[in-house]
Amino acid sequence: MKHLVTYEKGEPVRWLGHLDILRTFERAIRRSGLPVAFSAGFNPRERLAFASALPVGVTGEREMMTIELTEDLSGEEVVRLLNGCLPPGIRLHEARPVPAEGSRDLLNSFDRAEYRVLCACPDSLSVEEVGEASRALLARREIPIAREREGRVRQVDIRRFIHSVEPRGREGGRMVLWMELAVSQEGAARPGEVVEALGIPGLAARRVHRIRLTSPQDRRADATAPAPVQPA
Repeated sequence: MKHLVTYEKGEPVRWLGHLDILRTFERAIRRSGLPVAFSAGFNPRERLAFASALPVGVTGEREMMTIELTEDLSGEEVVRLLNGCLPPGIRLHEARPVPAEGSRDLLNSFDRAEYRVLCACPDSLSVEEVGEASRALLARREIPIAREREGRVRQVDIRRFIHSVEPRGREGGRMVLWMELAVSQEGAARPGEVVEALGIPGLAARRVHRIRLTSPQDRRADATAPAPVQPA
């Protein structure tokens, strides 16, 4: 059986890369005694799959992965066993059984990500100014940026990967931006690139936190959910 797992990558493990996170889960699984399934072949590995890797330096609140087991366990038992063996900063929130068939398609269905980006900015910069720049950015048909890799620079248009960006006020003298960006095998826009594309002098991403990954089904559910009741 397989479980769809929601987990957190917190501040204590912010500087771990994806391979480090993978190895951390593998060690925790071995210590916990969780009856995990292994791949076939000369070098069998635990059957784990991740929806989208988090870059080094980025934290995540509701990351998604699947774990394949050889025995039927409840989601509560999976969470209890692994949380007892994971280091500070990595915690499972939920595990729920899913059909083994199509689980890869399930992970691929998470096609957008919401981010909270804390930005350094001039004291004189207002939320309204950032809002105007955000709307102007979304009105553009193309947003070309330069990316360097292995000493080569190439131009990339990131407009189609940006669904939304807006300011959410200030926090400790820094500007808070909320973004919804595409998660795609065809490419992506990085939160820092989006901040830079706003073209505001002195505005620079300092902390990036991925709030959650969403699928079309999640967004339809959000759209039909009743509005929260405001206190009288």
